[in-house]
Order: sequence, then C-alpha cells, then structure tokens
Amino acid sequence: MPWNEPGDKKNNERDPWKPSSRSPQTPPDLEEMLKNFYKKIGQFFKNGSGNSGLNKVKQINLSLIGGVIFLLWFLSGIFIVDPAEQAVILLFGKYQTTLGPGPHWIPRFIESAYIVNEQQISNYSYESQMLTKDENIVSVALAVQYRISNAKNYLFNVVNPSSSLQQATASALRQVIGRTTLDEVLTRGRERVRQEVTTQLNKILERYRAGLLVTDVAMQPARAPDEVKEAFDDAIKAQEDEQRFINQAQAYAMQVIPTAKGQAQRIAADANAYKEQVVLNAKGDIATFLALLPEYQKAPEVTKERLYLDTIESVLMATNKLLVNTSGNNLFYLPFDKWLSAANNPSNNKPVPFMLNTQPPINNSTITEHPTNGSSDTTSQNDTNQKGGY
Repeated sequence: MPWNEPGDKKNNERDPWKPSSRSPQTPPDLEEMLKNFYKKIGQFFKNGSGNSGLNKVKQINLSLIGGVIFLLWFLSGIFIVDPAEQAVILLFGKYQTTLGPGPHWIPRFIESAYIVNEQQISNYSYESQMLTKDENIVSVALAVQYRISNAKNYLFNVVNPSSSLQQATASALRQVIGRTTLDEVLTRGRERVRQEVTTQLNKILERYRAGLLVTDVAMQPARAPDEVKEAFDDAIKAQEDEQRFINQAQAYAMQVIPTAKGQAQRIAADANAYKEQVVLNAKGDIATFLALLPEYQKAPEVTKERLYLDTIESVLMATNKLLVNTSGNNLFYLPFDKWLSAANNPSNNKPVPFMLNTQPPINNSTITEHPTNGSSDTTSQNDTNQKGGY
C-alpha cells in the first residue's frame, strides 16, 4: 500500500510534505553532559555517613590502579643499548644527549630515545658513464661500503642520508674521473682512482655533517662504450703485452745483474790481490838491495860478481840450455834422468837444479840443451869431452 493512500491516518502522518505533529529531535547538549559527568565523580569521592566502607574500597581500588599505571609507565622507560649502538635522547623533541652501551631509563612521554647501530656496514652500488681527462667516455661502476659515524648528525642534520650519500658519490666520482685519463681508468690507475674517490667522498660527507663514514670503495672493471668496445679491447691487450714484456725484461735483468756484479767483484778482488803481490815483491826487492848496499860498499867487486852469478843462475834455471866452461878440470854432472822424467811428465814443468862451478869467467863455453825426447845433444867449442863447468 502506498505511503500516501487516502484514509490511512498513519500514512498521512508520514507524509514528508506535511509538518509533523511530533516534537522536533535536537542533538544532545554537550554542556549538560559534562555537568552530569562531574556530578557523578563528586558523588563517587564524597564521604557519606551511610556508605563509608564502600568509599574506602573505592579508594583502595583507585590506588591499586594508579600504582599499576605508574609501574607500567616506569617500566616502559627502561631500555638497553647494545655495544655496537648509540642512543640519542630527546627532551620534548629537542636533542638532549647521546648515551652509550648499557641499561638506561628515561621518563616516557617526556623524553624519547632513538637507537642507531654505528658498527653496521651498509653498501650500495653506483654506475654511470663519465667523461675522462682526455675527453673519452667510459662506463664506471663501484660499490661503496659505509657506516654511521655520528648518530646525532645522521638523525637530524640531513633529511635523507642515503640519498645524500649517493649524490655525493656521483659528485666525487665525476670529479676524480675528470682528472684521470682513459688509460689510467682502464688499467694501472684504478687503485689511485679508488683512493681518491674514498678521500673525496669522506670530505664531502664531513662538510655536509651527514654522520656517515665511507669505509671502502670497490672499483669494478671500467669498460668503454659498446660502439668502440672492440678497439678498446685491442688497446687493453696491447697494454697487457707491454706489461708482460716489461716483467720478462725485469726478470732477466734480475738474473743477469747479480752474476755480472759477482764477476766484477771477483775481478776487483783479483786486481787488488795482484796489486798487493806486486807491491810486496817490490818492497822485498828494495829491502834486499838495501841489505846488500853495505856489503857492496865494503867489497864492490866481490859483491858485483856474486850478484852476476845469482842472476845468471836464476835465468838459466828456467831454460833448457846449459852453459858449460871447458877450461877447468872439474867433472860436471848433468841430471839427464830428471830431465827425461820432466819431459815425459809435462804437467810438472819445474826446473831441474844444477850446480855451477864458481871459477871465473866464461872464456870458452859450451851450450847444452835439455833433452826433450829422450836424447841429449852436447856441443863443445874445443872438444867433446867436458870435464868442468859452472
């Protein structure tokens, strides 16, 4: 049945176009509600004569509830900081102090604590194409390891420390690559680039007061753009061959130089020994002549003749010819047996000694050669029978 059917009184009262005969609905009065609430609280704490026991029970319950709430509040302020962590304390949102490892307590809702781990190592990677000093484009990738060095600066000085670190890495890397040639980036200059990027990055973070410290930067192998990759690979191979040849030359030099130095030292030692020998022999000859000088001054002729004979003897002992004087009557012995043994044993070429007749001077002489093949040959100026000599 429709809501506005004629004859239906109830439906007519529900007609939205007619004013309702009921009283209009109004929202509850907030002021009246607060008054009623305060009135009930006052009655709860009021000490009446008829309900004193009930009031005491209510007070005990309130005390217990308050004690439990206080205990929970007190326990909520206890926290422990691990050895690798630091706790930053704020008093109503303002920095108060930094606490080290150990148990601590703060009044909850008055102070707050932020705990950060300063020993945890984090890392991220960065890769980009950059322009080198010699105007070549190279693709450089690196991995950065960092940790928190100052908890206060890390939390409050920079909005996003990680993003700031990545931007600082890009700036430092571009600055270093811009001062480095392509050859150094690809080969022997990578270690220097890594050290300079680490130093420059820490300087930037210290200037920003970001509270971060870069512990290590790992350079990935740099590569040329794909358009010229083959040419760069050939250049790198040539540089590797060059380094290999240099290493081989250095190894050969290390092998040859010690040998040459040893030979030079041996030659120098032999020369020094020869020098000492010559000097000592000369000094000995000088001492000999100085010792003969007084004798020569006493008997010049005798000394002169003695020196002459000694000289002739020393000369003839080193030769295979023998000078014999035939004017005397003395019998001269020739050691043919020793000469023969010396001829058969060439390794022992020591001169065979013989005796000279001390009679003066050689007027008629005979020269005799030492036998070298088992025979002897003696020639005389007067006759073949020799009976004296010196």
